[in-house]
Amino acid sequence: MATTARTDQQPTTRAPGVFLVWGPPSHGPRSRVLAAALGLEPWFVHRVRRRGLLAAPAKYTYQAVATAWRLVRRRPRVVFVQSPPSFAAWLVAAHAALTGAHFVVDAHSDAMLTPWWTRPHWLNRLISRRAAATLVTNEHFAARLRGWGADAIVLPDVPTAFCPGPAPVRDDRFLLTVVNTFAPDEPLEEIVEAARGLPDVDVRITGSLRRAPGRVPADVPANVTFTDFLPDSDYYGLLAASDAVLCLTTRDHTMQRGACEALSLGTPIVTSRWPLLQEYFDEGTVHVTNDADGIRDGVLRLRDDLTGYRAGVERLRSRRRAEWRVASAALRALVEGSAPPR
Repeated sequence: MATTARTDQQPTTRAPGVFLVWGPPSHGPRSRVLAAALGLEPWFVHRVRRRGLLAAPAKYTYQAVATAWRLVRRRPRVVFVQSPPSFAAWLVAAHAALTGAHFVVDAHSDAMLTPWWTRPHWLNRLISRRAAATLVTNEHFAARLRGWGADAIVLPDVPTAFCPGPAPVRDDRFLLTVVNTFAPDEPLEEIVEAARGLPDVDVRITGSLRRAPGRVPADVPANVTFTDFLPDSDYYGLLAASDAVLCLTTRDHTMQRGACEALSLGTPIVTSRWPLLQEYFDEGTVHVTNDADGIRDGVLRLRDDLTGYRAGVERLRSRRRAEWRVASAALRALVEGSAPPR
């Protein structure tokens, strides 16, 4: 079957810059909201249907050619580029060197941690130094970049006003939504085992089942529901209606996008006990170990003081929004070329 290709249509009014993502909009939620906040035109360049290592050479070749054609045709003054894949940042850096454009790399945790995307080290260090700035989610990554002689801006999250759909049907049980993508760093088996010890909690686990062959545990307790893929409005409606949102990772220095979404919606959070997550989600949140007992005990602790955690997450949301107003002003100045990167 032939592979189809798709890129977003161009708006009629040209934005001051573009935000490039090699992937569909569903793979760049942070990029989407950041582009909207900065007045950048989003470019999602991707192939659909075929996935996996065997399809990767054809996919990246297509994305490189399609991106190069767009850059040559549009010649944007500033380009924000999501990494990974690092190949996209390499291409944007080459374009900037040839045209004099400025570029900013939005480096997600994988771009800084996964060996596949951090090699070759010399090239990624060079590109970081050539970039106007690299956005990272925490000071640990920022310190590494500054050690390379690059400019780094710490941007853990972009507070967002979501539009939740109708609240899902639920009963009077405590509703816990698990933001899950079936990624290797998500302790899914431990979460399901913890749910077994919470029979009076309605546990709903998100994530596309089509992309998770063999990842769903065979023995799932009756109080657990795998929702499968949800459209955005249904997904945000579920998070907003939940009593708590659970987002876990076994990997240090990894920001949790689902926890950020819960924060924007004012829903209390249960997340992993890593320094980055403890520092950013310092109110309205229970931090747990990634084992079944720790997860179960954390959910019970939040449930027993739900009113207090709701008040805490509201205070945290107000503080993070105030911080974003300061950060966004600096980023807009960077887009407009009226101030050097920090």
